[in-house]
Amino acid sequence: MKKLIFALLLTTIILSCKKNTESSNEIYGKWKLTETLFDIGSGQGKYTKVTGPDKFIIFDKSGEIQGDAMPDFIRFRLIDSVKIELFSNAYVMPITHRFKVSGNNLTINPPCIEACGLRFTRE
Repeated sequence: MKKLIFALLLTTIILSCKKNTESSNEIYGKWKLTETLFDIGSGQGKYTKVTGPDKFIIFDKSGEIQGDAMPDFIRFRLIDSVKIELFSNAYVMPITHRFKVSGNNLTINPPCIEACGLRFTRE
């Protein structure tokens, strides 16, 4: 009898747990630019905090990009979990960037010869 009560209690607890359907590892949403990385070829490049007015980028689920953090880009397409194509009115072909979302942090690495990158926090 105790085993049956324990099994029912355990089943109730498991079934009552709510599954988190909103992934915090999604690129969609509004992001604030916080740091940039540019290396002139010395290998000594480091991320530095952004100063001045706040800049944002919004990745909409429809594939549109808004904001002033990366103003040349108007649309995007996720290739996989680490690559994104960004489309611009200025270029015929999209530009593939690497990205990583970790909780409330987003890092985007453009295709640079030397190290470069942008870091954002979720708004």
